[in-house]
Amino acid sequence: MRGLFQISGRRVLSLPARSIFAPLIDFIYPPFCLLCDSHLSTSERHICSACWQSLPMCASSLALASSLKLATPVHFDCSFAVLEYSETVQRIIHAMKYEGVSQLAQPTGDLLARKWQELADAPEIDFLTPVPLHPLRLRERGFNQAELIARRIAAVLDNKVLLALRRIRNTPQQAKFDRNKRLENVKGAFRIVPRTDLSGKTVAIVDDVLTTGSTINECAAQLSAAGAGRIIAFTIVRI
Repeated sequence: MRGLFQISGRRVLSLPARSIFAPLIDFIYPPFCLLCDSHLSTSERHICSACWQSLPMCASSLALASSLKLATPVHFDCSFAVLEYSETVQRIIHAMKYEGVSQLAQPTGDLLARKWQELADAPEIDFLTPVPLHPLRLRERGFNQAELIARRIAAVLDNKVLLALRRIRNTPQQAKFDRNKRLENVKGAFRIVPRTDLSGKTVAIVDDVLTTGSTINECAAQLSAAGAGRIIAFTIVRI
């Protein structure tokens, strides 16, 4: 049925419909935290405040790309992430990407933006650009979580989102492959949008997870070729 999606075995209305019928839905299906199953208050959505506050934060959120074990050659300068990998963090990302809980892009984007603002020596960002989905994957999922996160970060930082990249190959999910296969999987998968000029600009590539860096690195190569001066990988978690 249109307007519905699946969350933890329950069918609920999509965001536009839910905003209209929220009081009735919450009465029939009391909202519970996706992480601990506790009852959510009227001001909480999907995840309770206690679970948000207990998430494992990165000890060093900003790291030089050269200090990480990433795909080589590396085409971006540094990695910015806010959460350490854990089953809890994986659950949040899985719910957002595969269970249709697109609303989680707002609090995760807020967290990234807030932690960026707290950095004493954070460079000025000219544009944020999300890692794109292939049109077929976008149609299937209904949204690009990286773009939603990027737009939330931009709103908080009073910045701009530039859709500078497009995905030209519908690649299988990276999680299915080992390090070498991930490199092969995304090779040549992205192209810069024609007439995109990033000469000397500082660009933040936004995605949910940085693992081997293969996807972001492939995107960064295209941005670098378009003239980007500095490229920063913005992700929720760095594994």
